[in-house]
Amino acid sequence: MNLKALCEGIALQPELQNEVLAYHQSTAFHNAEKIISGLKSMETEAATREKLKQILGNDKKEIGMLTCMLVCAAEQHAWYLEKSIPDSVFWATMRCFTRFIAECKKITGSFAFDREWWTARQVSGTLFRIGELEYEMLHENRKPAVSMHIPSDAVLTAENCDRSIAEAKRFFAAHFPEYADADYICDSWLLSPELSALLPENSRILAFQKRFQIQRVDYSGDEYTEWVFKTRSQCIADFPEQSTLQQNMKKYLLGGGKIGSGFGVLKG
Repeated sequence: MNLKALCEGIALQPELQNEVLAYHQSTAFHNAEKIISGLKSMETEAATREKLKQILGNDKKEIGMLTCMLVCAAEQHAWYLEKSIPDSVFWATMRCFTRFIAECKKITGSFAFDREWWTARQVSGTLFRIGELEYEMLHENRKPAVSMHIPSDAVLTAENCDRSIAEAKRFFAAHFPEYADADYICDSWLLSPELSALLPENSRILAFQKRFQIQRVDYSGDEYTEWVFKTRSQCIADFPEQSTLQQNMKKYLLGGGKIGSGFGVLKG
């Protein structure tokens, strides 16, 4: 698959698509192309990204890094075919780029790529979107485990979650049998016990949370601010209050409360 076909397939924002295709023809990309294959392995992606930053130079919109990631994503389509992984999974997985850029626009007001630290999971064939949820292959306590992630556009109805989890279990049994009996784990602010006092009993978030046996809670993080309040500001007083969750959480935080994140193992 070529880069243009990938950009069209994931419906990359036109504002960035033209810049990516132009950058692909640049001298800077030609210099970077020699090492970008390192992005397709979780063992080498961090070192590769650091080298690429030196080659690509200062770029506020990260068009260079985005181009490198998308070229790797396009190349991975052949690997998907070799593994007999459906195209539906490929496209759903790679549309993360479009989603991340849209999220950046909503938070900062500008189209840019700011998730280069995350997308190696997709281009390395380590993380897949299956239905509403994403599933990442890793090891927990030296054993295979599948880490569940919740995309910002996921609709967490009981039916959607049931379907996604069932499809994921069939997917890994068929394509990665070493993960057929793996535990499904989740580490997210959505699993914070504090949410039970901030959301109504019929909340989809709480229903999702109840699927897990919570094993530990870490109150040091603040990832929830970006997902709940759509901001990277650290000033709680400035957080919006447009939804019930925003209102309740802001009041709780202003009172000295902490949300953090919970780590849980999927029941059953």
